[in-house]
Amino acid sequence: MIRITLLFLSVWIFCFCKNQPQSTKVIQRKINETVYASGNIETNNQYQVIAQITGYIAKINIHEGEKVSKNQTIIEIKNESSEIALKNANLNREFTNLDQNKNKIKELKLTLNSAKTKWINDSIQLKRKKYLAENNIIAENELENFEIVCLASKANYTSLTLQLEDLLKQLKLNEEIGKNNYLQSKKSNNDYKIKSEINGVVYSILKKAGELVTPQTPLAIIGAEKNYILKLQVDEYDITKIKLAQKIKVKLDSYRGKCFDAFVTKISPIMNEKSKTFTIEAQFQTNPAVLYPNLTLEANIIIKTNPSALLIPREYLQNDSFVILKNGVKKKIKTGIMDLKFVEVINGLNKNDEIIIPNEN
Repeated sequence: MIRITLLFLSVWIFCFCKNQPQSTKVIQRKINETVYASGNIETNNQYQVIAQITGYIAKINIHEGEKVSKNQTIIEIKNESSEIALKNANLNREFTNLDQNKNKIKELKLTLNSAKTKWINDSIQLKRKKYLAENNIIAENELENFEIVCLASKANYTSLTLQLEDLLKQLKLNEEIGKNNYLQSKKSNNDYKIKSEINGVVYSILKKAGELVTPQTPLAIIGAEKNYILKLQVDEYDITKIKLAQKIKVKLDSYRGKCFDAFVTKISPIMNEKSKTFTIEAQFQTNPAVLYPNLTLEANIIIKTNPSALLIPREYLQNDSFVILKNGVKKKIKTGIMDLKFVEVINGLNKNDEIIIPNEN
């Protein structure tokens, strides 16, 4: 009988407790409103080295992990047609150089001087002919014929003068065009010698010597040494909440169980139409001991904080604005900040008020 009584009592207590709804008290503590973001680690000024032309990689002058200097030649690309074009441009530059065309100028100047001398002599002779004609020593038609000769020599001199001017202009123009074509060809040929844009470190080499590359082919990744930034993607619905200097809590897959502090340093002013996200940049307050480019991360950007909020667990909130008091009364409350676990109660409850979890039925 004693055993039966005890068993009955135990079952009754168990059933009674089981039927009692789970309860909790309103607590007071800090709560943050956050915006979720995901992204990865990059080095400051990190960029992809891109081929600007088509050709074969002739030489790679760098190794992964190696430091490079700004304007250092890191990769050389070979293209025979470009080299031939540069040689031809150089030959044309030399051919059109004024110094190489001195003989043409000299020859025309000699012809011009000869024509000038003839015109001067013919002018002197014309004066004599006029004197003789005025004194009836020679016939009038002889004077007229010599006047024609004198005009012809003058016209020839004038024509040669203009020819010399045109020749000098043309030669100078050809020289300038030759120089420009050579410089353009040389610049194009220099594109085959790819140089580093920054002082930094080679983080990755994406191609091998002998491979064919075309314009916009990624060749390597270079970035600043030990100067890391966080590249985060924020949904378009949340971007208006983000401000510079806001604090961030960061979790890295390579540092499981740890959380790092960071802050917002830059907000991109344009949305990625494909992902419907904005890119923001951030920096660690203190860098983790070891970091590598492209490490993935998750972050919570703190946009609002209440250091002493009245809080209840989220599962105790019914229809976003109601709670059930311990006595069973349903009460409407006004809520504020909400995180994954708790909801801020702005009014409707006091600290240590006890509520029960809503019946799922």
